[in-house]
Amino acid sequence: MEIQELQFGHRLVRLYKLVQGNAPLVYSIDYHENGELLLEACKQVDCSGFNLVTISGLHWNQELSPWPIETVVSKNDNFAGMADQWLPLLTGEVLPQVEQLLDAPPAWRCLAGYSLAGLFAVWTAYQCDLFTRILSASGSMWYPGWLEYATVHEPAVALQGVYLSVGDKESTSRNAVLQTVGERTQALAALMAERGIPSKFELNPGNHFKNPPLRVVKGIKWLLDNH
Repeated sequence: MEIQELQFGHRLVRLYKLVQGNAPLVYSIDYHENGELLLEACKQVDCSGFNLVTISGLHWNQELSPWPIETVVSKNDNFAGMADQWLPLLTGEVLPQVEQLLDAPPAWRCLAGYSLAGLFAVWTAYQCDLFTRILSASGSMWYPGWLEYATVHEPAVALQGVYLSVGDKESTSRNAVLQTVGERTQALAALMAERGIPSKFELNPGNHFKNPPLRVVKGIKWLLDNH
């Protein structure tokens, strides 16, 4: 394995070159750099045959939110709706510079994310055609206006696989908005299926914070095995 690191302002990007040739390439966004944890989780579920890019250090609530909303979780939320500013940097600078480091173009690209980054990953499929596989693990599908947006708009890419998951205790939150995450995630999975997009919804044990790396890797494995 070879690891190469790039910096884009406050954002840290690491390429984990695991295989040679035009293998699938997974871009995974998370709050902290977690490449080693993801690869350890891969061993648990026998997931291999891809290259990995981790992206961390984002201004989380600001850069991953698709539009501004009022506070939901706490008074310090600051959902500023700056995803449309971060996405051009991801596609126009991060992606080409990372892929110059590969020995062959990727077979396909997956954009994966946990929590709010999971929402960003799905939203991205409606904005650009560079990621044909989308992975949202415990994604913030509770986000006000998101399901309605996804219903009346079409993805900008012919999606070849969408994996959505949520923890079975996430909908027991005391917060009325967060309580909707389970039903809204299932509704989004049903919407994808209605549109003929290969998709999977998975209910994981535990709350929002239980073993994020494993939840992400289960999605990667499904996308690799089925598409």
